[in-house]
Amino acid sequence: MPYREVRVVDCQEVLRRWLAGDGVRPIARATGLDRKTVRRFETVALGLGLRPGDPWPEEKVLAAFVSKTKHPRPPAPPGATEKVLLERRVQIQQWLEQEHLLLTKVHEFLARDGITVPYTSLHRFAQKWCDFGKKPSITLRKLEGKPGEFAEVDFGRLGYLQDLASKKPRLVYAFIMVLGYSRLSCVVPVFRQDLDSVINCFEEAFQFFGGCTARIVIDGMKACLDLADPYAPRFNRTFLEYATFRGFLPDPARPYHPKDKPVVERHVRFVRERFFRGESFIDLEDVRRRALNWCRDTAGRRLHGTTRCVPLEVFEAEEKPALIPLRPQRFVIPRWGRCTVHPDHHIRFHSALYSVPTQYVGEDVDVRADGTMVRIYFGAELIKTHAEQRRGGRSTDYEDYPKERAPYAMRYPDFYRKKAREIGSSAGEFADRLLAGEFPWSHLRQAQKLLRLAERYGSQRIDAACQRALSFELVDVHRLERILELALEKENDAVSQPQFPPMQQKLRFLRPADHFCHQPANQGGFNGNITRTENNTETAEAVADAEHTARPSGRRS
Repeated sequence: MPYREVRVVDCQEVLRRWLAGDGVRPIARATGLDRKTVRRFETVALGLGLRPGDPWPEEKVLAAFVSKTKHPRPPAPPGATEKVLLERRVQIQQWLEQEHLLLTKVHEFLARDGITVPYTSLHRFAQKWCDFGKKPSITLRKLEGKPGEFAEVDFGRLGYLQDLASKKPRLVYAFIMVLGYSRLSCVVPVFRQDLDSVINCFEEAFQFFGGCTARIVIDGMKACLDLADPYAPRFNRTFLEYATFRGFLPDPARPYHPKDKPVVERHVRFVRERFFRGESFIDLEDVRRRALNWCRDTAGRRLHGTTRCVPLEVFEAEEKPALIPLRPQRFVIPRWGRCTVHPDHHIRFHSALYSVPTQYVGEDVDVRADGTMVRIYFGAELIKTHAEQRRGGRSTDYEDYPKERAPYAMRYPDFYRKKAREIGSSAGEFADRLLAGEFPWSHLRQAQKLLRLAERYGSQRIDAACQRALSFELVDVHRLERILELALEKENDAVSQPQFPPMQQKLRFLRPADHFCHQPANQGGFNGNITRTENNTETAEAVADAEHTARPSGRRS
């Protein structure tokens, strides 16, 4: 006789009839059960203290009666689907336990191998034969948001990728943004999690969605948060400026509280298992391109397990029109810093110097650079702007210096010319010639030394020394100092020197023509014992010809 399961309703019906006074045979005919089964139910009821004619028992007694009368169901024989999966049991268990793949990924791999089974059958098989699944923890469902109300962002580790530009594999992270209403996601793989990379990921995600939500729940990213406090978090100034630029409100989740962002938290493993694990990629650009396609064509067109809707269809129909539209221009990432104004009225920011008014010397200021301009703030007040300089450069506004020190700071050549004319006419002429040329700033230190020599030796001596130096065209402060040390400005040699015209003055150092002659004027013969005169010219030529014939090379000396 085949096995028939006794349901709870059958147990209650037998008890109800027995309490009403029916016998074993009438109860068996009415319920279709065997008389032995009815007698066993009667024995259990008597053991619980029940008698025919008693009122309906309490829930506790009824539950005890049902539990004692029901027999465990014998295991059913495996069906056709289970027999097929039993042949791949070892491989399925390896995928689940050793490679830690999702069951949906296992279902996809089995389909690639030609084993097409329903996912529910695979789930029952994994629970029965592979110890799949654990008792879920008790959670509370959050209220569903409105279209375009919020999105959740998190970073997750995907795995290692052998990049072409590196000698060893690099760890790939996934920037994941999931919309709270439609559950459509965007994945941007990156190598780094610095501030520039985070903002670029936000930009790519917003371009993918075509807008941004009113509120974005973010994880405790160090690039975005200066202080990840659960009660008073402090955002990075650059990220706050970016949030203002795009028009969304950043909402940080509490540290070590993944349930504050449950939508994206479960999506991290889904992306790692369904998209990255087990696949082959060329480089990071290939991973990015395939990730966007996967988000749109695979993850976006699946039946979501929670909403029981297709995310891409819900997004196109309801959520996309509710997003905040994007500005056409892209956000330029600024750089913020805090610097101290040094006694030279300058701050040092990214290896460049920028001047600040004198009243802020010694104060701490905030500096913002955006690639073109550098803005300096004292508190909330903008106190100075400069064009951004290269590394090692300097931007100085001489109006920032005190008025009594501005000429020294400006190092202006006209200032030193004017000071030299106050010493004397010769000193002024000396300074004019010293600071003449296309780059007078290269001789400013010598002009400063000229003024110091006047303070040391007096105006009369320095003016006389400049007159003497100019007569010899010595436009050199070091030579001028030597003249003063030796007191040569008192001699009248410079006055007695002849004054040459300009051309003769240039040609007075020329040497005579015979200075460049290789043979002296009174040179003798070849051996030095014959003197060439008008009377012995023929003799000298004869001797020369004779020696010329004797030489093996036949060349004249």
